[in-house]
Amino acid sequence: MTDSPVQFTPAVGYLRRYPSMTCAQFDQAAEQLAVFAGRRGFVLRKVFVEQLATDPVAFDALVRMVKRREIPAVLVLTQAHLSAVGGGETKSRRLERETGARALTASGPSS
Repeated sequence: MTDSPVQFTPAVGYLRRYPSMTCAQFDQAAEQLAVFAGRRGFVLRKVFVEQLATDPVAFDALVRMVKRREIPAVLVLTQAHLSAVGGGETKSRRLERETGARALTASGPSS
């Protein structure tokens, strides 16, 4: 009898890169997402990085990929990464409305 391989569910990550973040802080944030993914049984396919000057370009690309590949989860460090950008609807609500995917936070009540 052979052990069946562990099945990981695909996920993508989303990080907003703040102007005050150092390269080391950004790298640490990306690593935290990867660790969180592994602990929750996800394989992190890609991390979308949002530059504040072009927000929500990366998020729009994330939504397209999640729809196309039917990815069930988007991982973020905190809900702040999914806050509203104009119009009042949060990115978390838009994600769920347009794709059905869940946003999971590494810290806070949703983790």
